[in-house]
Amino acid sequence: MKSADGKLKSNNEMSANAGHRQRVRERFVLNGFGGMYPHEVLEALLILLIPRKDVKMLAKNLLAAFHTVSEVLAQPLEILENFPGLGHNSAIGLKMFGAVGEFCLGEKCFRAGQVMNTPELIINFVRMKMGLMRHECYMLIFLNSEKHFVEYRVIAEGTNDCVFAYVRNIVEVMVMSRECRSVILVHNHPSGICMPSQHDIDATKRIKSALESAGVDMLDHLIVTHDDYFSFASHNMLGFQKNMEMKNE
Repeated sequence: MKSADGKLKSNNEMSANAGHRQRVRERFVLNGFGGMYPHEVLEALLILLIPRKDVKMLAKNLLAAFHTVSEVLAQPLEILENFPGLGHNSAIGLKMFGAVGEFCLGEKCFRAGQVMNTPELIINFVRMKMGLMRHECYMLIFLNSEKHFVEYRVIAEGTNDCVFAYVRNIVEVMVMSRECRSVILVHNHPSGICMPSQHDIDATKRIKSALESAGVDMLDHLIVTHDDYFSFASHNMLGFQKNMEMKNE
C-alpha cells in the first residue's frame, strides 16, 4: 500500500494505522463523542468513510479551514468534494452525517405533541436546519387546530443578505395545506446577528395580514443563526411595536 506521498507503506506503518483507528472506535464505544476533541470526532467520522488511510491530519485540516465540526458538515457538497484528501463519495458521506442529525431532531420535535409546548425542540431543529445556511431563506411550519405539527416547507430563498417572501405564494401554500390552522414563520440571518431589521418587521406584518385573510394564525416568527435565535412572540412584536432595544431572554 502507498502513503499520501506515493511511497510504499511498511507493514509496521499499516499495522500502527489500523491500531489507531481501532482505538478511536473503542473510545467512542466507551464514552461517545463527549470525551473527544473536535478533530477526534471528525476523524471518527472519516474513518468510516475512508478505509485504510490515516485521516487525523485531514480532520485537522478541515477544522482549520471551517473551524467547527458542524461547519464542516454544513459545507456545500462541491466545496467538500474538492477539499484536498476528500473526494465525491466521502463528501457525500459527511453530508449524510450532518443530515441524519437534522432528521432525527426533526422526528423528536414533531412527535413531541403540541409544538408550542416544547419550544426548545423546535428552536433547536430550525437552528440546525437553517442556522448555517449562507443565503437567507424563509420556512413555514404548519400546525393543525391542536397545535400539532403537520409539515414544514421552505417557501422562499434569496441571497446572503436578502430574501423575497412573496405573500401570494405563501397564501397559495396555505390553501394547499388544508389541515393547517396556524403557522410558525422562520428565517435565518447568515450574518449571525438575530436582531430583526425594519425590513423583517415590515415583512412579518405583511405576511401575518395575508395569513389572517386566509384564516390562518401566525403564532411566531423566529429568526435563527447557528448560535442564537430571536422570537417575535416572546418579545411582544407580533403587534409590530418596534423596540430594537429588547434583548433575547
